[in-house]
Amino acid sequence: MTRFFHFNYEIGQYAVAINVPKNQCKKGFIPSKSPNFLKDDKKAEVKNIISADENPVYVGNELIAAGVQKKPNTAHSEYLLMNPPDNSPLTNLLNKRNDGCVVFYTLNSPCMNTCLSGKYNIIGGLNKLKAYGGIKAFAFKNIWSQDQTRQDDLKEKLKLIASRVPLYRCNGNACTLCGEPGSDTEINVSCLTK
Repeated sequence: MTRFFHFNYEIGQYAVAINVPKNQCKKGFIPSKSPNFLKDDKKAEVKNIISADENPVYVGNELIAAGVQKKPNTAHSEYLLMNPPDNSPLTNLLNKRNDGCVVFYTLNSPCMNTCLSGKYNIIGGLNKLKAYGGIKAFAFKNIWSQDQTRQDDLKEKLKLIASRVPLYRCNGNACTLCGEPGSDTEINVSCLTK
């Protein structure tokens, strides 16, 4: 699934979330070989919208995506999809199908200083994702550059995600479970290293 996101939507830093039928998240399902997977969310349209400097948010039927907003104010891609929590693109996507499969993916881990603390955090959005009744996961590929040398702090901040929803780090064909609710939220060390 994350490879599909990479090949179809990656423009630099971006975040994407899907809400698809749960059979599309089962082992053996290959998104690129299914004509019904995100069929209404065209790659060129998504990339064009999320590449914009202003309001880089795509809202489709089963997919939402965002790049980094540069104008009029800077806003991170995760924030753009999760806020305001009660009427965010993510909340609206969750409301479309309550028993499907939701994957929230961001290229770089949410930054510790803004996305996981402070005025512009994504905690409210994570709580909405936690409450979702179907299959759910939060995934990232890289550790955000400014957080790479702060492993102890990063570990504590990633627990904020893993205590709410299964957290994965994905690279290529492999995803590593970083932590999940009910597992005392200890973060796997491979999710903390560059």
